[in-house]
Order: sequence, then C-alpha cells, then structure tokens
Amino acid sequence: MYERDYILRLITQVGQMLRSMLHALRERRPEDSLEIARDAIGALLETDSDLADALTGEGLATFLAAGGHPDVLRSRLLGEVFVLRAEACQAIGDYECARRERERARTVLQAALPDADGDEGERIAALLAELRG
Repeated sequence: MYERDYILRLITQVGQMLRSMLHALRERRPEDSLEIARDAIGALLETDSDLADALTGEGLATFLAAGGHPDVLRSRLLGEVFVLRAEACQAIGDYECARRERERARTVLQAALPDADGDEGERIAALLAELRG
C-alpha cells in the first residue's frame, strides 16, 4: 500500500516536472528546463543530482537495478528526463552535453526494456526509436 502510494506520488511529481521542462523548452528557456531536470533526477534517484551527473549510462542502469532487476518505471522516467535535457543542451549550443544525455537515456532505457511490459514497454520502445531517429 505504501509502496503504491509512493509510486503514484513519484509519477505525479516527475510527470509535472517533465511537463514543466517541455513548457520551458517551448518558451525558449532551456536553462530553466535544465534546472528542473536536476530536481527530477534527484527525485527519481533519491540522491543528489551531482552524483547522478557523475555516472555513465551503465552506472545509472546498475544503480536502478540495485534489487537485481531494473526499476522499469524509474528507468523510463529518467530516460524521458534525459531526452528533454538533451534538447535543452542542444538549444543552448552545448552539443557534447546533448550527445551525452541522449547516450545516457539510450543506455538506461535499453537496460529496462527486457523487463518492461504493456504500456511501459511500448513507451520505452517509442523513446528508443525517437533516440535512433
């Protein structure tokens, strides 16, 4: 019961952050989107976002699979944050940051895909196709 409530709160919280990131990008405020991304990453990983920034995609995938299996929901949400973060980096002309964030998104999503089913599996597959695009 508590875990379900926690998951619903996390989905709501990060979902709102993703909408805010997208809104900031549409209004040509990529710096605001990057700041929101830091908060979203901290909420998803329950750690300081500086630690997350120091990890590679493989390190993040391992972090998200601490129980032996990937946390599919967190992996998908984190992948979405990284995709939008890459767009914000691109918008400010930091192409290396954009490339790195896309790669981290791809790695985290690919690690979660085998354990994903239903809507989560479809959303992860769509994100991976968008990254290949």
